[in-house]
Amino acid sequence: MDNLDRHSGTWQAVTQWLQDRRQQCVESLINGSPNDDKLRGEIRVIDDLIANADDTPTREPLPDTDY
Repeated sequence: MDNLDRHSGTWQAVTQWLQDRRQQCVESLINGSPNDDKLRGEIRVIDDLIANADDTPTREPLPDTDY
């Protein structure tokens, strides 16, 4: 996700949607749902997506060379 602008309005809207969807899944789990496994999987994917987007991309160090 090197090209992801975490400060853009688009990403903020996506993040808000993901957080809202995660909350819906959690509430469905609490209330009892026949799809518990699917909901847990969706929550994991949402958590992973948000966590990976929040990570600062690491760059490979340049090799030591004399220019």
